Amino acid sequence: MGMAEYVIETENLVKVYRDRSGEVRALDGVTVRVPRGVLFGLFGPNGSGKTTLISILVGLQLPTSGTARVLGYDCVRESIEIRRRVGLLPENYGFYEYMTARENLEYLGKLDGLPAQELKRRIPEVLELVGLREWADAKVKGFSRGMTQRLALAQALLKDPELLILDEPTLGLDPQGTAMFRKLAEQLVKQGKTVLISTHLLHEIGHVCTHAALLRKGRVIAQGSLEELAKAYREAKGYSYELVVAGGAEELLRELKGVNGVTYVGLENDVIKVRASRDIGGELAELAARYRIRSLVPLAPSWDELYQFYQGGGWE
Repeated sequence: MGMAEYVIETENLVKVYRDRSGEVRALDGVTVRVPRGVLFGLFGPNGSGKTTLISILVGLQLPTSGTARVLGYDCVRESIEIRRRVGLLPENYGFYEYMTARENLEYLGKLDGLPAQELKRRIPEVLELVGLREWADAKVKGFSRGMTQRLALAQALLKDPELLILDEPTLGLDPQGTAMFRKLAEQLVKQGKTVLISTHLLHEIGHVCTHAALLRKGRVIAQGSLEELAKAYREAKGYSYELVVAGGAEELLRELKGVNGVTYVGLENDVIKVRASRDIGGELAELAARYRIRSLVPLAPSWDELYQFYQGGGWE
């Protein structure tokens, strides 16, 4: 198989559940493209279809219609190939409480078809990665929620997967555990892996993502890189910049206020904030050349701001 440009590609995925009250469309024509080697966020409130999408991607559920490919393999016909190559951290996972962390990984690794020699080498490596090395021989029964979550991540990493799918990885974690997850996700992408994080906690883990798809009621309302998604936001809400000055700001402030399209200029401790209704990067760069400016940065909206913008405000 050649290296596909996208590690996940779905085309018009529909998933309909039938219950007594009729039909529920969990996915309503979802087309998502996840590029190789990025930290991708699947963002949406609970009930927006994130978990259903993930279970179709790893072959745990069949779509009602539409197609999905992961690492070039068809999710319906070749789900075994996909599960061999994808590390999944599900929202709910089970470990044997009376076995140690190491024994759990040995057992689950064997079920996954990993050779004993490889497990012997990999288990200490993954426990080290998730910060559980000194707990290797402790029984899982005594583990906190955060430690169990780390062990689940260690299991997802056992087969050294090309793609990692983490479903709500920071739910119920303390700030320290959340920070570890963020750092590890970024580290894995640096190693050339693709990491997909599904979450509704944008401020906790979402902000490390470089790309995202925003889901709402089973539909994709926006997707792309932070830059691409910021474009529509800026056109609607305006452009923001930050200039750090080295003194003598009064004259510069006056000039900035006169720039066509500028809607706000404010100065606080040597930092000038500018908002404009159009892209004034060029004019700002010219001014920066004439005044003593240490730095000039266009500000990107946060995922939270983008999310609110595309969702039309609020979580529902």
